[in-house]
Amino acid sequence: MMRRIVTVLTLLGMAVSPAAGDDWSQAVAQVQSEIRQTRSDAAATDSIIAGERSRLTGELSALNADVAKQEETLSHLKEKFDALLKSEETLRGEIAAGEGEARALAEILRTAGKDAETMLSGSPVTPEHPARQALLGPLLEPDRFPGMADIRNLAEVLFSETEAGGQVLRRTGPFVDDQGNETEGEILRVGKFTTFYRHGDAVGYLRFDPASHKLVEIPGDPPWSVRRAIRKYFSGEADHLPVDLSGGVIVEQVNRNDNIGEWLRAGGLLVWPIIVIGLIAVLLSLERLWSLGRIPTQTDNFMDRLRKLVSEGDLTTGRELCEKKSRIPTCNVLRAGLEFADSAKEVMENALEEAILVEMPRLERFLSTLSVLAAVAPLLGLLGTVTGMIHTFQGITVFGTSDPRMMSGGISEALVTTQLGLAVAIPITIIHHFFDRRVEKIIGDMEEKGTALVTVLIRRADGV
Repeated sequence: MMRRIVTVLTLLGMAVSPAAGDDWSQAVAQVQSEIRQTRSDAAATDSIIAGERSRLTGELSALNADVAKQEETLSHLKEKFDALLKSEETLRGEIAAGEGEARALAEILRTAGKDAETMLSGSPVTPEHPARQALLGPLLEPDRFPGMADIRNLAEVLFSETEAGGQVLRRTGPFVDDQGNETEGEILRVGKFTTFYRHGDAVGYLRFDPASHKLVEIPGDPPWSVRRAIRKYFSGEADHLPVDLSGGVIVEQVNRNDNIGEWLRAGGLLVWPIIVIGLIAVLLSLERLWSLGRIPTQTDNFMDRLRKLVSEGDLTTGRELCEKKSRIPTCNVLRAGLEFADSAKEVMENALEEAILVEMPRLERFLSTLSVLAAVAPLLGLLGTVTGMIHTFQGITVFGTSDPRMMSGGISEALVTTQLGLAVAIPITIIHHFFDRRVEKIIGDMEEKGTALVTVLIRRADGV
């Protein structure tokens, strides 16, 4: 552009100055030369521009291709990222579920560990393996997740206890006698249920005391036949033993049978209402026995004498005879009939019936009470059974079923109250039936003799 301007100005200058004609051709040539140069430069510039444009176009295409590729890559990465987010969410859910299962598993293992610890605390095998309980210590820590080592320890403890349950082991070792003194003697363990001892001539049963971690003698003396069987086994004269499968509970109960106070205390509070019912029944029965025992159920001899007096017309002597026997209800009924000897038959029968109704309350006194007591006593025993079973299940809930001693209190309460309730109710029922039958006989005698008196009086009135 600048060259064109310079060329135009040069031509104008040459036109304005006529003296410069020679230079005009040179200028024109120069201008043409410059024009050609300029065109050449322009062509070169166009070529350069075209090259640059081609290059830039190529670069732009490459960049566009690269952008498309990057966008495609970004799309793939985004899809992958979304898939990873979903996978992360799924894994979080699985982790949460796994944590719940892990906590449940840990709780199950701790519960099994507690049951095993309770089992070991009352097992007679524990004195032979005192280190077993220490193996369960880490498993019972509440803030620690159990590991495989804890599971192996638990399995080892359970397997050892199971294996010991099938053993009959005889050894010499210490135990605490019933006086509290530590004694050395022969110890015989039969499975994990029963442990015996022999010290000199003394034999008996042992149980494991969790407090002192020692075998202690069960207080009281077993029956003579049981002691003889134990001695024979220790001496090799017999191959069988009286085993207590309850782990010593039954032996303790048997040894305590001589003490009725212990037996009653084992029954709980409901024992005492049953005993009161029994005492009341005894007092009422004695009163009925004294009252009804003096009343004869057959008054045939008296009736023969009275029939003879009535037939002879001596009613006054008959009334005096009945008056002397006023403790006999039949005599009172006959005396009431003699009072209406000259009345009609219906009047005499009504008088006799009224006299019988007067005597009946005295005869049946306390019988309904005895009947109620006989029904209440077994119901109280049944209530004690239910209460004892509730206590037993509460013990199972808290301590599990590994130690029978934890359940013995409720079982004893249930059995003792049931036994005592039936022991009180059965005699009361028998006594009530005995008195009821006696009253029926007396009433039957009154009705029989009253009817006979009416017949005699009617025959006397008819002059037969």
